[in-house]
Amino acid sequence: MKMKKILILALAVVMAGSLAACGMGDVGGTQSAPSASSQAAVSSAVGSDNMEDSLAGLEKYLSSNSLISGTPAEMKADFIGAKKGAKYHFGFNGKDNVTVELYEFDTGSLSSEASAVLDEVKAKNQFTIMNQTVPAVISDSGKYIMIYKDTSGSDENKQHQEDVTKLFKAFKK
Repeated sequence: MKMKKILILALAVVMAGSLAACGMGDVGGTQSAPSASSQAAVSSAVGSDNMEDSLAGLEKYLSSNSLISGTPAEMKADFIGAKKGAKYHFGFNGKDNVTVELYEFDTGSLSSEASAVLDEVKAKNQFTIMNQTVPAVISDSGKYIMIYKDTSGSDENKQHQEDVTKLFKAFKK
């Protein structure tokens, strides 16, 4: 009986140590800046021609180009008149510093709410919901909007946002 208690205690200590090590996050390691060749690869890595013209296709396109990562959370999209929505939360040169929300609209039958949101994003690169202004970008096809938030203001992160925006806008032109 005493041996079981010691074994259980030892396993608990090992497990606690293992779990604590998993949560260390960025402990100050150095990261090299992407080279010019990796920056150039963003524009041509995976084309959208073979992707489905849907939210799932857009997500696959952006993730195939290594611009978004992680498991998306389904978003309630009808409050802005969208058909579907997905939210990605991931780290880029930081710890969980980027949030990307993608919304698909049914351009064949837009509700008044959807029309208002899309028109405002086209005109101002933002829309207002529940008295809050939300910066957003509309795709060139007019079918998708993206909300991109990054808590880091580094030049590399700004460049990443520009890369994501460029490919997002060009999806299924």
